[in-house]
Amino acid sequence: MPYHRFVMIDLPRPTFCFALCLGLAVVTSSCPVAAETPEITVATWGGVYGDAQQAAIIKPFTRLTGIGVRIHHHGSDFQPLLDNTAKGPAPWSVVDIERAPLSQGCDQGKFVKLDIELLLGKAARDDFIPGTLHPCGIGALIWSQAVAFDANQFKASPPTTLADFFNLARFPGKRGLFAGAEGNLELALMANGIPPEDVYDILKKPEGVNQAFAILETIRSQAVFWQAGDEPEQLLNDGRVTMTTAYAARFMRPRQGARRPAKLIWSHQLWRATYWAIPAGTDDAVSAERFITYATDPERLAELAIRLWYGPARKSGYAAVPATMREDLPTARKNFHDALNIDSDFWTTYGPALEDRFRVWRGG
Repeated sequence: MPYHRFVMIDLPRPTFCFALCLGLAVVTSSCPVAAETPEITVATWGGVYGDAQQAAIIKPFTRLTGIGVRIHHHGSDFQPLLDNTAKGPAPWSVVDIERAPLSQGCDQGKFVKLDIELLLGKAARDDFIPGTLHPCGIGALIWSQAVAFDANQFKASPPTTLADFFNLARFPGKRGLFAGAEGNLELALMANGIPPEDVYDILKKPEGVNQAFAILETIRSQAVFWQAGDEPEQLLNDGRVTMTTAYAARFMRPRQGARRPAKLIWSHQLWRATYWAIPAGTDDAVSAERFITYATDPERLAELAIRLWYGPARKSGYAAVPATMREDLPTARKNFHDALNIDSDFWTTYGPALEDRFRVWRGG
C-alpha cells in the first residue's frame, strides 16, 4: 500500500478503514467490502395464489436466508423463457410452471435437469405423489377440476357421481362446461364407465373420440360454456346453471358474496400439478436451488394448502396439514382414489385436432 501523509484520527478500526477507503480515496485491498445481497427472480402467478406464496414461502425464505426475491407474474405466458435464444442470463431464476410447457422447455434445453436426491434427500422421491416429479421440475401443488352444483336445487337427492352430471332427466337444469376439449372428453368417458387408467388409450382411437363426443352431445342443448376460472361460480350464483365443471378450490375457500350454496362432486376429478423449475442460464443457480428446496419442504407445502385448499405434491406435506381440513383436500383418499391426472403429452400430440373438432361441436 503506498504511503500517504495524513492526520491520524483516533477512530474505531471499522470506521477508520471506511474513512480511508471513501473519504481519503486510498486504494487498498485490506478494507473489507460488504458482500452484495443475493437476489433471485421468481416467476409465478398472481392473485390469491401469489399472495399465498408470499406468506407461506417467499417472505419466510428471505427472512431465513437473506436472499431477496423479486416477483414476476407470468400469467401462464412462458414464451419469454421458451423463446430465449441468447447466451445471456435467463429472464427468471425460478419459475412456477405447469407440466406441458415444462416438458416442452425441458426437451429444448430451456430448463436445468434437477437431482431430487441432491436437493431433497434420498428418501424424497417416494414421498411425492406419482406424476408430480419431472426431470426438470419438482412438484409443489395439485389443483383439480370437479363438478359443483347448486345445493338448493337438489336438496332431497343431491348428485354424487360424474354420471349424474350427464343425467338431465333426474337432475334437470343447465350445465356449465369448459369451452375447450381438454378435460371434457375425459369426463365424458369416465361418466360412461371408462376407468381413468384407460381413458387416454381410448381417446387415441377415432371411435373413442366419437364415443366421448356422443356423450357430450346428450347435454349439448343445456350447455353453457365458460373460459375464466371465476365464471363457474358466477354461473351458479346467477342461477344460470344447476351444475358446472369448475376449479374445485374456488368452492372450498370462503366464497365472498355467494348467493347460493354450492357443493362439490369429487367423483373422477381431473387433476394437474404445478412444478418449480430452474431456467437454463440462470445467473444464481445455487440460490435458485435453495429456494426450490425450501419451497417444496413439507411444512411449506402444508402452509400453502391451508391458504389455497390445493393438495400438497408430497405425502408428508399432506400429513402436515391440520386434521380439521386434511380430509377436505382434493388429495384426500376419499376424493382422490378415482381421480385422473391430465396427460399433457397426450394433449400436446392430439390436442390441436381435438380442440378444432370441439370448437365446431360447441358452435365456434
